[in-house]
Amino acid sequence: MVWPTNVLFIVVAALRVTVSATSISPDSPDTHSFNTLSNASPSGEPPSNTPSLSSLANPGSSNSPERPTAVTSPPTASSSDATATSTNSATPGPASSDIAVMTERRLSFIVAGATKATSIPQWLSTLGPDGKWPDSEVDYTVGCDARPANWPAQDHWNRILTMSAAFHGGLKNADQYVKDPTILSAISRAMDFWFQNDFKILGCMDSGGTAACPCGTPGFWNTNWFSNIILIPNLVSQSCLLIAENLTKTQSANCTNISGRTYGTFGHSVHGLGIATGANLLDIAKIGIDQGLRNLNTSIITDAYNRIHNEVLIENELKADGIRADGSFGQHGGLIYNGNYGKDFTNDVLFLEIVAGGTQFAAGDATKEAFSTLIAGDLWMIFRNVLTGVLHWDFSVLGRFISFPVADNQATGSIKINITQIRELGEEWDSDVLTLAYAALSTNTTNANVGSVSGNRMFFANDYMVHRGPGYVTSVRMYSTRTKNTECLNNQNPLGFHLSDGTVYTYMQGTEYEDIAAAWDWNLIPGITTDFGATPLTCGGAEHFGIHAFVGGASTGKVGAAAMQYTNPTTKALSWQKAWFFLDDDVQHVMIPSISHTSNASVYSVLDQKRLRGPVLINNSPMNELGNSVHPETLWHDNIGYAFSSTSQAALSVQTGTKTGDWGAIGISTQGNATVDLFAAWLNHGTDASFEPVSYTVFPAVDQHTFRRKSVETRLRDVRNDQIVSAVYDDKHHVLAAIFWDTAGGSVEFQSSLFGEPTQVTSSGNAVVMYRVDTGEVTASDPSQTLTSLQLAVNSGHFGSPTKHLTFNLLTGGLAGSSQTQKI
Repeated sequence: MVWPTNVLFIVVAALRVTVSATSISPDSPDTHSFNTLSNASPSGEPPSNTPSLSSLANPGSSNSPERPTAVTSPPTASSSDATATSTNSATPGPASSDIAVMTERRLSFIVAGATKATSIPQWLSTLGPDGKWPDSEVDYTVGCDARPANWPAQDHWNRILTMSAAFHGGLKNADQYVKDPTILSAISRAMDFWFQNDFKILGCMDSGGTAACPCGTPGFWNTNWFSNIILIPNLVSQSCLLIAENLTKTQSANCTNISGRTYGTFGHSVHGLGIATGANLLDIAKIGIDQGLRNLNTSIITDAYNRIHNEVLIENELKADGIRADGSFGQHGGLIYNGNYGKDFTNDVLFLEIVAGGTQFAAGDATKEAFSTLIAGDLWMIFRNVLTGVLHWDFSVLGRFISFPVADNQATGSIKINITQIRELGEEWDSDVLTLAYAALSTNTTNANVGSVSGNRMFFANDYMVHRGPGYVTSVRMYSTRTKNTECLNNQNPLGFHLSDGTVYTYMQGTEYEDIAAAWDWNLIPGITTDFGATPLTCGGAEHFGIHAFVGGASTGKVGAAAMQYTNPTTKALSWQKAWFFLDDDVQHVMIPSISHTSNASVYSVLDQKRLRGPVLINNSPMNELGNSVHPETLWHDNIGYAFSSTSQAALSVQTGTKTGDWGAIGISTQGNATVDLFAAWLNHGTDASFEPVSYTVFPAVDQHTFRRKSVETRLRDVRNDQIVSAVYDDKHHVLAAIFWDTAGGSVEFQSSLFGEPTQVTSSGNAVVMYRVDTGEVTASDPSQTLTSLQLAVNSGHFGSPTKHLTFNLLTGGLAGSSQTQKI
């Protein structure tokens, strides 16, 4: 529905909605989140029982519980208006003191997040009398012609926000502007310029470029809903809160208009999003809280915190957005996104709960427990660049934001969380989890690992495993019928189809993969098995759910095993089974029992692709010019060693040298070309349909001498590796790790040095099993998340009776796929 141009959308009904903005930094706006489908139906249309955003334009709609009131006489911006006073303040009472405390805390957050104070003199000198900066400084392109992600016009409000913080006081290097009438005049002109050009058609909020808001519709709007619903309203609302006492009546009404229409989206389906969930919901709720603080409105603050606390809970539905029971964070219906949407969610919770600490709006136990679960999970996904001292997210939890270099200050730039706030909230909540997380993240280390985080963790809700040891962090990213591989939105990450095909990253210095995505080969993603170049890499073809359910792993907390069945969801021409075992003494073992393909392309199993650092040794000798070995025994580079099975028929290929790529070709970065000296290594399985099982062992964080010693001393045996069972026995540490691929289960027999007779382990169904022979501990999981029980039989004369039986009553719902341990 198209609004009359003389109607402004102001939510003033039951909640008397008003808003301020959140502390979204320039990296956060529409690249950091909120620009894609969340809970919309597969067709992209809103669910039939959910009121659409356009229904808000009808004041009589029965589907609009927070129905807007149309204002037939929109305010006209004028700096000469008298200063406004709130007309919808709450009745003074016990909440008044809470609001006063919260407002002071919130203002401190906003000021602390403001940047570029040293640029204020230039901004003041170039601001026109009409409140507009030169086009050479701010790109005011709007509507269908505007860039949908990272809308450059936001710089207008970024400048206003910084100047407002300077006027308010407390901004570093800006004391001279505190309560200064000159900067206030500039702020007022700049605000009025935008307000005069604010869009008047409700359809432009989320349907720009369609019949609801055709190209050419007047006003400042963007085709990306995020810009209109979250990005600009956040910046507007922060600025309005900072100078609330100095706003004119018209300016105050315009602040209310812009923030109010955002808060009014609750309960309505946003085109291109659906119903707001996860990080999106919190960002919109923040707007309501800030506006409530500005207008002393207890009702909206209460409503917003209720929505937040109902969202900061464990989400147990498949593909759910938000915090999952394993500590992973989902967004966009099936993507693990701790490193972007999850960090935005985390930042929201941190400052909202610090602001609310000790007041009637403080979180309850369920919210505290859920958020602690998220922070505990986050720790496993973070590594340190030891050269810069900067904390970063594992690339596998960044989604499409892998397409940005560090210089763009996006999700690849750092973890973008103020860890001091983790400590502050930990103290407020008396939370050991948050306190320990702060201690880990604030500890300087000489390697990529953070603090004392070590061992193995399986994120069963999102098909992701992390193993951390002394000097390294390794992750494995998979996907299944329950999860997505990646996404391409706003032209970000068009080549990312392979990013979850069993991708393995190993960080030691933390520099290994930094700023290489523009130059690397997107068909050689580290760790994957692929029919090289056989799948077209396009934005439209990037995103898929997996074909198979059997994807996941088991973890004891110390060691673990991950397994993936794969069929290429685009071509269906390649299928394989692959297992990763993370064992004691920092030994990793990979088994590929089966590969089948029908394309003419060569099938590669990629060992790694990263920055070249130092020499490359093949079979303990410097690599020759070609970098090939028909019968490889070992490979060593950059303190990672690979030992190959003597029965392997796959040839080794290694490629080194400089590669150049354009950041603009894989996203929206304007950083230009990147030239990187790269190392890539892979096993070539050939082009014919025949295949022999392959296995190899990886030794991370080892120098050449240590690698040679460990490769000899390690006592691993492949006891079975076929389409039914893949199993390895570590005789040094007495651990059997087995993948039972078949739905009917299977058996594996191995000889332990502890016993004279062979031991047999039988499973009743598909499972991952880890059996520590010397202690009798058995850990099991069902990666398919379809079984409710699993029976294991262990047959060995050592136990006094021929067979010991174990029954695992497997967990379901949000805990499906998790590991359980019993003792024989």
